Amino acid sequence: MFCPNCGKEINDNSNFCLYCGHKFMEDLQNEEIYSHSYYKNSYKKKTEPSKEPKRFSFAESFLKGIGTMVIIFLCLLGFLFIKNIISGDFMNFDKSKYQQYVEDPSMIPELTQPETLDGLISNLKDVQNFLELYLKFSDDDNDTKMETFDKYRKELLKLQNFNNTNILNGDVRFQIPRTKKEFNSIQKEYAKTLSKVGLMLEADESYSKYHLIEDARFTYKRYGKYMSADVNEYLKLRAKHYHPCMHKDELIIKPNALAKRIGDYENFMNTHKDFRYSDEVKDLLFSYTFVYSFTSDRTDMKNIKKNVFKKSDKKFLKTYPNSQLKELFSHLISSANGISASQFDSFYPYEYQKGLNAIQPNKSDLADIFSTVRKSLVQLRSDDNFQYMYISSTDSWSAYDPSKSLKKGDVILASSENGYDVYDYKYKKTNQTIQLEDGAKFFLKENQLFAYSQKHLQIQYLESSYGSFSFRPLSVKGIKKIFPNILIINIDTFGELSVQIDKPTGAKTYMLISTSGGNYDGYKLSGNIEIGELSNIFTVSSDSAQVNWTPTGEGDSYHMYFITQQAQNTSQTEQTVE
Repeated sequence: MFCPNCGKEINDNSNFCLYCGHKFMEDLQNEEIYSHSYYKNSYKKKTEPSKEPKRFSFAESFLKGIGTMVIIFLCLLGFLFIKNIISGDFMNFDKSKYQQYVEDPSMIPELTQPETLDGLISNLKDVQNFLELYLKFSDDDNDTKMETFDKYRKELLKLQNFNNTNILNGDVRFQIPRTKKEFNSIQKEYAKTLSKVGLMLEADESYSKYHLIEDARFTYKRYGKYMSADVNEYLKLRAKHYHPCMHKDELIIKPNALAKRIGDYENFMNTHKDFRYSDEVKDLLFSYTFVYSFTSDRTDMKNIKKNVFKKSDKKFLKTYPNSQLKELFSHLISSANGISASQFDSFYPYEYQKGLNAIQPNKSDLADIFSTVRKSLVQLRSDDNFQYMYISSTDSWSAYDPSKSLKKGDVILASSENGYDVYDYKYKKTNQTIQLEDGAKFFLKENQLFAYSQKHLQIQYLESSYGSFSFRPLSVKGIKKIFPNILIINIDTFGELSVQIDKPTGAKTYMLISTSGGNYDGYKLSGNIEIGELSNIFTVSSDSAQVNWTPTGEGDSYHMYFITQQAQNTSQTEQTVE
């Protein structure tokens, strides 16, 4: 072979050239390296001629821009979809839900006395959901809506009566606390469920008992947007100062935070003279000012130094220069250990109720918040259908009177396709329906409700027993009591033959009845007969008349003849003379 470097001939198996010293192993190694696929591809890419720059295309750029806008629009639509799904108002779901309540007011939830904590939370959640729908979609005027919202807030105050000795002790997951640390731990655990319905726990002085209180932040966030401007502002103020300010006789917030709360409430009170919750605002202002003046932190300086209160007092005077509490705060600055009760009375410039009646919870049972709403919706849909009212206190019936106030135990009967639906005193439809047979009818007599069956010639009365209603046949004696001037004819006493009934001279009223309840739907009245208030009551004024009836199915026709005694005697005399 020949040397690739100098060209001279050398042995075939030589590793290097004897003439120039060139090594043949480097060539072999380089050949292996350069023959590798990675090297070939890399080399190919480097040596491949570059393509010509792409020319600008207006149409292609326009289409790309349109595509980008479509993608952005779809992303925005997806965001709105997710937002509305979270808010529960996608495609007007909320409005449709409220419309279901309008169509069936019996679905409107009722705030009920709880038996367990879980039951209270579930019930309160249903009530709050409907309240928001009502405030948002109802056609009622603002005053009516506010009255309903006022009822809701009043019932929330009653929840303070539920504590770990009654409603909360059903939850055994948490022990009764003994210290502040233990209570704080329990408070956090309960907050996971209570926060969903806007409730919080507050402890008593010894931390051995705790009760429910309203979370003002929840109320403002949930309902503030549906309120008038002044109520919205008030709810926002309460949400801002939601935290309790005192435990035992010590502050649990900083003095300057409580002073700012006092200033904010005073400003609100003085700028909203005719506010619907003015008594409540006055009570809150008084209670916060009283706590600030007489807290043990100020008088005994247990946890907070005197200078901290002095700085807070001075900051209040500077922040609220027009406050009518300036004299009180000025005196607090100069006094060594606070002021006396008599001094407070002389310095406090506003009228107040010492019992704080406006914000004290009522200890009565929880009341139905939506009774008026339910009544209005029911009357709007079926005012003509309400026909009878039952008053439980007097055990009496009367015609429906929408202006009459109902109490527990009272009911209303509304006509429907299936009979008469029963509504309770809150205008909530019950699961009872009173059915009448075809052709039967109700009628009122002596404050009682009776049902007359045209087919069976029976009169029944509607009896109430522990909230349920059932029919009971009225006896002959009972019929005579409510129809005293009518002659009763019990046709069950007659056989299949025709009968003649002697009638006194002149008009006389009769009633056909059947104590056995046989079927007499084929009877007809003929002659000079006047029908009474029921189809089986008739007055015979002629000398002779008759009643005919044919039983349903097989059987002979019956005939009943009414003949006056005078006419009968005359006929017999004429026959004798002949």
